[in-house]
Amino acid sequence: MNTLPQITLIQDIMSLPKVILEEICTDLDLDVAGYKGELANRIFEYLQQNRDIHEEVLQKYSSKIFAGKTSLSWFRLNNTLSIGSFKELIKENHLFDPFENINVPSIMEITTDPILIGAAEGFSSSELFLRMIYKSGIFQEVFGTEIRTIPKTSLATVYYNEKTGILEIRGDSRKAESIAKEIARLLNQQINLEFIESPFNHRIGHIADDLKGELIDTTSKPEIILEEFDEDQIRAVANVLTALDEYFDTNDTEQLANQLEQANSAFGDQEISIPFSALILAGMDKVGLGGEREIRGLPLFDYLNPNLQEQGGFIRFSFIEDGVEKSYTVRVGIKSRSIYFTTPATEKVIAYVRENVIM
Repeated sequence: MNTLPQITLIQDIMSLPKVILEEICTDLDLDVAGYKGELANRIFEYLQQNRDIHEEVLQKYSSKIFAGKTSLSWFRLNNTLSIGSFKELIKENHLFDPFENINVPSIMEITTDPILIGAAEGFSSSELFLRMIYKSGIFQEVFGTEIRTIPKTSLATVYYNEKTGILEIRGDSRKAESIAKEIARLLNQQINLEFIESPFNHRIGHIADDLKGELIDTTSKPEIILEEFDEDQIRAVANVLTALDEYFDTNDTEQLANQLEQANSAFGDQEISIPFSALILAGMDKVGLGGEREIRGLPLFDYLNPNLQEQGGFIRFSFIEDGVEKSYTVRVGIKSRSIYFTTPATEKVIAYVRENVIM
């Protein structure tokens, strides 16, 4: 039966930080010189030739191999399956038993449709991992008088836990839905998979609170889309802002009142009822607000945020693992309904996000 190390491919080793690759090389008495690709290839070739230590070496890093810098998307099964039932359905509806063998097609056989190439039980008897591969693009290489096209492939990892009934897809969030559909097909359509959307229907600050973290950056678009301003309206908004600046220098309320009256006249009684912060934002396609620390509570953020529709943002939070506290940064995608680790993650910190955000 496959184990996690046995379904580890060279792409997985390549995705590890260079410092980890150097550490593995040191453990294996291999040369630590070279760039990441050389180190990963050196390690993979050695392990392929020394199958007796393959599992022992990779097991040490198993909490990082299928984690790392990855995007997480979640689906809920409408009918929870036991691990046993899940495995049996997969075996019945696949060309080979992915829990016993790993089979990577030739690069010319791989298309944009995700293909299951291997599977293994997880860190406990209630969870398992599936490995998927698909064509994600092409490389073009100029050679003499011709341009050669080389297919590019990507891997995705699917995690399932029978206790939660949640399917977690790790990889490009744009591919999450097609991967979920393939899993549903392999399960003989006995279940329906529903995108978990609820955490992404709220402000990103709610997710930051769930993670006991800080909201450090947001990208938004104006909540209210107004028609194009004419020249008088644009000038009126700019004059109010200028008069507000001057007021703090001169305490001249007359000039500020005069510019407000002119703005009221330029927009008309109906339009000026719209919050002034919305008028400032009108015409902007995207608004970014960020800092080195928590941005909620900062005057500009609190003033503009009610009239902004969040598209994404960054959260920084701390997590203690093995007695050591480490800071992690994630990017939340509202449209993609995903969370991406910009800091390499471990299985434990992914579980922390899953339990606090999704469950």
